[in-house]
Amino acid sequence: MNYSDFIVLNLGHARTVHSWGNRDISSPFMRIYYVKKGHARLHLPDGVVQVEEGNMYLLPSYLPHAYDCDPGFEFYYLFVFFQQGEQTGLFDTYKFPTSVKANHATQLLFENYCTLYPQLNLPSLSAEDFDHHPSYHDYANAYRQMPDYEQLQLHGLVEILLSYFVKHSQPRLVIKDERLVKLIEYISVHISDPITVSQLAERVCLTESHLVKAFRKGLNITPLQFIIRKKVQHAQTLLLGTQMTVNEIGKAIGINDASYFIRMFKKNIGFTPQEYRERLIG
Repeated sequence: MNYSDFIVLNLGHARTVHSWGNRDISSPFMRIYYVKKGHARLHLPDGVVQVEEGNMYLLPSYLPHAYDCDPGFEFYYLFVFFQQGEQTGLFDTYKFPTSVKANHATQLLFENYCTLYPQLNLPSLSAEDFDHHPSYHDYANAYRQMPDYEQLQLHGLVEILLSYFVKHSQPRLVIKDERLVKLIEYISVHISDPITVSQLAERVCLTESHLVKAFRKGLNITPLQFIIRKKVQHAQTLLLGTQMTVNEIGKAIGINDASYFIRMFKKNIGFTPQEYRERLIG
């Protein structure tokens, strides 16, 4: 990763006073948490994870999730926004654990960086106030105005914390199929173009039915579902990272019919593009 590829939106420490939770989260930034003490539950697509103190938790960009926390739950947080979707290929080809055992050095690292960069803290120590914060555009702009050496320091923090999870990652089946790796890269590069399954099949000299089987085996998803997922994810990134209109974003992901784009986005995310943007940036 290059330090200019992502923005560290938020970094800080918080605790709950009352029971607290949030639902219907699917944001275009990666979240890493270190739990200092207390109890909480993460609701993920494949089940509920009991959150334990002394562990770190990784939630990739775009992962639908929810959580509820008990009173006295105390944690450190890091939110990272990948500007051009560089993160997604990593999580397409490798399966990362949701949690890993951390250590006291992890806490010291968070404490040190929270002291160095108080401007990245969410505005209150109380986690219940997280829903009322400045626009993520404001945090993104604050990061962009940092000198290079500070961005490099934050880049180092992200890589150190990710390394805990990389150590325990497993390659997905897709990485064993060079054709799928090439197609994932092709879809990423041509996300602004209309992409059809027949185009993809032709590029790797497969019939459409064989391509569907290869995608299901490697990614547990059809090629069309994968294309739609990537286009919606790119739209999420643009909704947070740019001032483009909804119509402009639809065209930027290869969909000229604004009504179809809005319907497709809502079907996959649960909100219209405009509702989604308002939830993220107010």
